[in-house]
Amino acid sequence: MKLIARTIRLILIVASVTVSLTAQSIAPPSTGLLVHYQYWPVQFVQWVGTELPYSMIELDVDATAKQPLYNVILTERASSKRISYANSDFLVAAAKAQGQEAYRTQIVFDTAEATNVGATSTLRLSLADGKPLQWRFVQGSDISEQGAGLTPLPQIPIPVFAYREKSAVAGEGTALQIGNTVSAAEVWTEISKPPYFVAYRGAMSLGAHMTVLAAGTQAWTLTSPPADLKTGQTWELEGDHGDHRTLRISKVDGTKFVMTGNDRFDPSTAFTLDCIRTADGWSIERIRYAPVVDGDKHYLAMQFTTPLTARSTSGTVEMIIGRKSKMASASLTVVASPEERATTLQMLAPVWAKGKGLIEQTSTSASTITIVSRPSH
Repeated sequence: MKLIARTIRLILIVASVTVSLTAQSIAPPSTGLLVHYQYWPVQFVQWVGTELPYSMIELDVDATAKQPLYNVILTERASSKRISYANSDFLVAAAKAQGQEAYRTQIVFDTAEATNVGATSTLRLSLADGKPLQWRFVQGSDISEQGAGLTPLPQIPIPVFAYREKSAVAGEGTALQIGNTVSAAEVWTEISKPPYFVAYRGAMSLGAHMTVLAAGTQAWTLTSPPADLKTGQTWELEGDHGDHRTLRISKVDGTKFVMTGNDRFDPSTAFTLDCIRTADGWSIERIRYAPVVDGDKHYLAMQFTTPLTARSTSGTVEMIIGRKSKMASASLTVVASPEERATTLQMLAPVWAKGKGLIEQTSTSASTITIVSRPSH
């Protein structure tokens, strides 16, 4: 199942990340890897038939916010282009910052009170061309960990990992209508065992994680460096598309630091860095991405077996989802000097991702840090 949480944000071009610094400022730690992570408490998906020009519809739901967040993504069949509709300005801005087509619109979502077989949820909105969209999702099985795990995405050339904690398949009656055209979900023959169990091509997931090791474009300007490296000090950075990032020193124990950060475009997610201050910069041991709510239960951790430093090293990165077992792993090779750093990431597991990779180059001067990342193929 191809479960997508929030905007997948794939930009398959050379990426350049620039952070402006002053000669007196203290540069923030950086992995040199462009990681897009999203978590949605609830997600619905239907694979769409040829009656419509879309191959898939996805609805991401976060009811933990003061105003429930809804993010709808339609994937064009011919081009694989993803078009987003959301009820939040920051979701639209985040999608546009990654080069996607996105619209702010009113979304009406009526969800079933219970999560049992036959429970029905409905979605309504208007598309950019004025056509009304209606979607009915019928739950076709119990939600369980039997449907948990990683969704293979071998067709995407860069490392992308969609993980679901629990899920249920769609049931009979699941259908998407745009204008006057209706596409009913087809029988999912690969997993159905009639007459005892018939699944339809769609899914509902609880706890949907999406991790993209991406090539994309970002630019950050350091507007306020910390005065010193003490607890509570922050780096404030402005993004070139209106985003803002705050990186705060949360804990200091000698040369060991714990730093926490968040972005304006993704206030529901926080990240944590475990690092060590060295003579020539920072050594990063671990980075964790997690939802602000229940982040101790749902998160992605990237553990570097050999800490990332400004020196030449080689090792692996282990990617772990929550309290579950390892999700993926990759080799990392770093060739570095004080002014230049080149990092090669090559996937080792799972099998379908093996061989995918990224090459990033970091150039450092008195005023800038520039990272250029591209797929290794």
